Amino acid sequence: MRYKWQTGAMAWLFHRITGAAVGIYLLLHVLAQFGMKYDQKGLASISDLLTHKAVVVILLAFLIYHTLNGIRELIIDFGSGALYHKKLFWVMMGIGLVLFGAALTAI
Repeated sequence: MRYKWQTGAMAWLFHRITGAAVGIYLLLHVLAQFGMKYDQKGLASISDLLTHKAVVVILLAFLIYHTLNGIRELIIDFGSGALYHKKLFWVMMGIGLVLFGAALTAI
């Protein structure tokens, strides 16, 4: 018997992963800013990594997903979204792709 990945379970898992990744990025960002204030050269490499274009693009994708999935969860919790949570997930992901494409043109 094989496990079939459900939309809600995958959305929950990715929401936790993206939240943890954004939290780690924020922690490293604060650490790098602290190091720049006190002129610690060891933390300059962290700052260089955090401003690398690939990292910024991945962070942007994570932030958009995490935000839109959070809005979806609010709709499910406080509305009658549980009846159509799969459709709502794909609508939010479509909106996310449009936002991501628009943001990539601005980078």
